[in-house]
Amino acid sequence: MKFKLLIAFILFCTAVKAQTPAVTPKQLKAAEDVLIASQADVQFKAGITTMLKQASSSLPEDKRVKFIEVMNAFVAKYISWDSMKDQLASLYAQEFTEKELTDLALFYRSPLGLKLNQKQPVLLQKGAALGQQAVQSHQVELQQMMQEAFKEK
Repeated sequence: MKFKLLIAFILFCTAVKAQTPAVTPKQLKAAEDVLIASQADVQFKAGITTMLKQASSSLPEDKRVKFIEVMNAFVAKYISWDSMKDQLASLYAQEFTEKELTDLALFYRSPLGLKLNQKQPVLLQKGAALGQQAVQSHQVELQQMMQEAFKEK
């Protein structure tokens, strides 16, 4: 199940990369500034690491190491920060006005924004653990629901 979530994330990232929205150069520049101010590169890398740890946690140790190694190589090749940052900036530019982007960058440079950046990896990790616990505690029900949904009729 965790592996399927990781594959869904990878497919989502691929879909994001495929989008080529029309935005103004000023909006795009402001969106890039938000990514820099919010330390999105650090958050992105931490998110990948957390997801890989979560996705591999139920694998045997000997397979876990190889799984993480392969996934890291795949991510580095196709879903790295450098390959995604322009598309992510475009997404922000689509969703926010230039003024809103400027305000967001100011926020991320404020004491509260800096604190949010500092706490975000821990919150992401704890949030992922909560999700994993919820799935595990209801795994039998989820498996039954999946079996029922995919029964051939």
